[in-house]
Amino acid sequence: MANLQNEAKTYIESVLGVTVRLEPAHPIVPFNIRDSYKFYELSIPMGHHSALTLMLLVSREDVDYPGVVKLQKHVELVRKVTQHVVAFVCRSMTAQDRRSLLTHQINFIQPGFQMFIPEMALDLRESFRQRREQSEVTALLPAAQAMLLSCLYAGIPDETYFTTNALLGSLGYSRVTLSKAVDQLTSLEVITQAKSELHWKTYTFCGSPAEVFQKAKQFLRSPVKKRVGITRNTIPMAPGVCLAGETALAKYTMLAEPKQSVWGMTKKVFSDMLALEAFEVIESVDAIEEWVEIWTYPSLTERNYIADVASLFLSLEANPDERIQIALDELKEKVEWLA
Repeated sequence: MANLQNEAKTYIESVLGVTVRLEPAHPIVPFNIRDSYKFYELSIPMGHHSALTLMLLVSREDVDYPGVVKLQKHVELVRKVTQHVVAFVCRSMTAQDRRSLLTHQINFIQPGFQMFIPEMALDLRESFRQRREQSEVTALLPAAQAMLLSCLYAGIPDETYFTTNALLGSLGYSRVTLSKAVDQLTSLEVITQAKSELHWKTYTFCGSPAEVFQKAKQFLRSPVKKRVGITRNTIPMAPGVCLAGETALAKYTMLAEPKQSVWGMTKKVFSDMLALEAFEVIESVDAIEEWVEIWTYPSLTERNYIADVASLFLSLEANPDERIQIALDELKEKVEWLA
């Protein structure tokens, strides 16, 4: 006959579909408790969480079921000593015994029949929730992308803790948008909540700037939402307006400037410029003099009113033009973590 602890291990693995680790334990408890049970630590992987460790009180073959009152005292004592979730393991229990354990909220495992461990269910639910959220994320929200790139530009030294306000910086998004961005970055393990004695939540990045960028790269998208042809009167070099596209790439690299300049701005700035009659939208391709790219977020740096390097790279990386691809390789050398 297999050892009861191994039966419990096999039973949990078959129910959860995971591989668990079982090791003998030696908690400092009174002799009468040590004579009644064998002790084992059972570690259960919980997805992106650290493993859940159960302290198993395995009933000895020659010791009778102690009854719910005595068992409850034993479980509580072991829990206080080990600070682990405790579960009683027994091969033979009647339906009445199991009902009694359920009523008194005592964790138990009867291999092959039933187990009752609410704490494990809660951890599993949280793990599956995060796994589901991660599988649903196909691209970062523009706000989350802007916040992430802004932090990378600012630098993220090792063990730097920051609040959500620090992540937001000067971008001016709403608290709702900030919360969604934090949820996305957390679910993708780009940032993680840090242990802190402060009364508010703090976070830390999961790696160096280069490691963080590479981890997030597949979820980053071009900030360009739409490209519009215009004839220009005068576009003031004002906050929210920047050189973009091939025009900006030519400023950063050896690429020749295009004949038709490209400007970048958000939809709001675009509407403001139209109201100021700074340019006119043109439908006819032959009449187009310049281009405006409507971005989902503003340029993240103010350097000479040119689109920031990372966002510019993302806006052009899908361009099949070999000249542009060569220039993009040169562009990546401008920012250490981009390469």
